Amino acid sequence: ATPQQRGASARARAEVEQPGGPAKRMRGAPPGASAAKAAAASSAEAAAEAGLRMHGEVLAVFAGEKRGGAPTWREASEVAEKKVTELYPELLFVFQVLFQSACIREAAQEHIGDRSYSVAELQGRSVEGASSELDLASKLEQLRNEGELGLVRDALCAVLAALSSRKDMSWVEAYDEEKPVRGYFAHALASPHTALRLAFVTSPSGLPRPASLLVTSRVPLKDALDGTDSGGPLQHLPPESCLGGVASDRFELGIQELEVSEELGAIGSMTEERALAREVVAEPALRALLLSQTEVLVVESYVALAPREVCMAEGLSEIIQAEFTALLQRAKADGVAVVFQLGSHNPHLLARKVYMRPRFSAHGLRLSPV
Repeated sequence: ATPQQRGASARARAEVEQPGGPAKRMRGAPPGASAAKAAAASSAEAAAEAGLRMHGEVLAVFAGEKRGGAPTWREASEVAEKKVTELYPELLFVFQVLFQSACIREAAQEHIGDRSYSVAELQGRSVEGASSELDLASKLEQLRNEGELGLVRDALCAVLAALSSRKDMSWVEAYDEEKPVRGYFAHALASPHTALRLAFVTSPSGLPRPASLLVTSRVPLKDALDGTDSGGPLQHLPPESCLGGVASDRFELGIQELEVSEELGAIGSMTEERALAREVVAEPALRALLLSQTEVLVVESYVALAPREVCMAEGLSEIIQAEFTALLQRAKADGVAVVFQLGSHNPHLLARKVYMRPRFSAHGLRLSPV
């Protein structure tokens, strides 16, 4: 660790542990609780405050650079990634406190060869008493008001958003313009159809080091495609076409895939890099899936949770890859279609470098511009 990183880690510990720090200002445990429980509650809430502060720092750097000196979204993301790398020891420490207080269900251990790692899953839920008109910000506020667990999970999502920010994609902004901003993942807490799957390794001292995060949801295919950029590829399909009957007989569906080549994405994501329209063939199974209203598995986010150099040094990269491979394997075995959109300033290049590799394509993964 650099001197700056060591200082950041020390600041985080002081902020959570010192009697005069945020812990003293936070609400304590209920009357009658043991001193240990009171201290644990105080530390968790202090960690939540520290986590929100750091998320705010990364968001301010990203938003400031995007409006000011950096002319492109990618350059703003690069500045945010540098800030996250600087804060990583502090973010890691706060993550460890929050994770152990968030009551997230730990699933069975996974294995890569002779190495094992752990996964924990958190399913979103309906907000009690919330009407369909209640916006996302109000739902999240209601969850925070339920007590310490709501505050901890809220802050944990903000920390995960900071940890995952890279030059290719920054996740610290709001999901749907909600305020206060907690990053792109917090919306999952208020959605019963959405789940967070966190992969991590455990240090000899028993503390978790996060490797990757998968945020998934289950919705019908039409809803999944409508949620992609610019309204998706079926935005002009008449609504009655998906209801069966005569209107449903008037269209066919096919996939216009990216052309595999070593130059794919070399100068940006070009429209010429996909198959010719006349080469696209109708796929009855795809149309049947659309009309059936059967739910598909939507991968909303698939991210690394450590700086690049940490992923390499700690062997986290193979866990990150294994998690997505396992998702495709499970979905194929269960007969469930998977839909996801690549987030990057150059998705074609990302497709060639990562997703067109045999480890993924062997499970039926196909890529098409939307």
